[in-house]
Amino acid sequence: MGRVIARPAFLDETELPEILLKTARLQVLPFEDADFPLLLDLHSDPEVNRYHSPGPVPMAKEEARRRLNNYVQMHRQSGVSKWKLETLDGEFVGRAGFSWQQEPAGYELGYSLKRSAWGRGYATEIARELVRWFFEETDHDHLLAYAVSENLASLRVMQKAGMRLWLEMEKHDLPCTFYRVDRTEFENLSNQQRV
Repeated sequence: MGRVIARPAFLDETELPEILLKTARLQVLPFEDADFPLLLDLHSDPEVNRYHSPGPVPMAKEEARRRLNNYVQMHRQSGVSKWKLETLDGEFVGRAGFSWQQEPAGYELGYSLKRSAWGRGYATEIARELVRWFFEETDHDHLLAYAVSENLASLRVMQKAGMRLWLEMEKHDLPCTFYRVDRTEFENLSNQQRV
């Protein structure tokens, strides 16, 4: 899987933090086994899955369970995973976080929102915060994000999160556009915003 990140300081072996990060309107928490109905409901909407595997169909229960198990396991092992995304009042609106990609190699920022959460700016809000969190809490030198090339809304989110166009290639037999941000670029942008 490449270079393993340093285990984030906030992560204790015996106790997982309840809230990993907050924005003005959103909070991110680790998934738990009991969250299966939430994840299944999210991916039961064909429109939510349009640009994700399995495509514009409801996700099978077995696949949703496999993904949830992976999210829980990855969080426990490394502190980096796809996490539960809620409003500050606890309403589940989707998932967001990171997963390791083999080709091209690196952690990928990803999110999936319930249709009722679309058009509110949540994707941009959480993507920006996840980029910040990634570079402040891990020692990786770059972060990737990609979307099916026709998914212009997601490509705009990546741009607004401070990522730059990097690569076009097929992924899962679909033309995809990749964005990337390096640690140096992130630090330069952060310094400019403070001035």
